[in-house]
Amino acid sequence: MRVLDPVCGIEMDDDLAVKAEYEGKVYYFCCDGCRKIFLKNPKKYRK
Repeated sequence: MRVLDPVCGIEMDDDLAVKAEYEGKVYYFCCDGCRKIFLKNPKKYRK
């Protein structure tokens, strides 16, 4: 499945993505750096 990094907007396969869960939803990231940015302020990036 193709997923979109909410921080930088890169599209990738979910099996290659770094993941984080927030409020019961799984978010996918291209790298740990984007994941860390998201976790500092998840409300800014959640949809």
